[in-house]
Amino acid sequence: MDEYARAAEALCATVEALPQDLFLRQVLSPADPDLASVQAISVHVIRAAHAHANYIRKARDLPSSPSPEVDLPTPAALRPLLAAELRYTEGALEGLYDAPEEVFTRLVFQVRWGPTYDPEMMLEHAIVHLLRHRRQIERWPR
Repeated sequence: MDEYARAAEALCATVEALPQDLFLRQVLSPADPDLASVQAISVHVIRAAHAHANYIRKARDLPSSPSPEVDLPTPAALRPLLAAELRYTEGALEGLYDAPEEVFTRLVFQVRWGPTYDPEMMLEHAIVHLLRHRRQIERWPR
């Protein structure tokens, strides 16, 4: 979770450094509407973080919730929403921090994009997801 929090901090700082017009600016003919603007990417990141936590929650028979409605009118709006998703993920991991490895590896689930993951793999995926979009935003057309 420490690495996840670091990746979230870096993403938030990158987004917060953008002017409002760039945050909202749509690129021409985006192949994926989730990636049409930095604002859309930020919404996608929040929803994905929620989904990543839900995979772990469902594997552990913990309560899960549908993806939240996300309103991100400004770059600063990302930070509190992403922080809430990290807390939601922490709840999914409660009681696992000191668990033996075999407990982790028994908690397997298939993700919608095909492979079978365990909680550790999902967390690694979630971290890289934030890093990937931070890098994408750093290279966003100015």
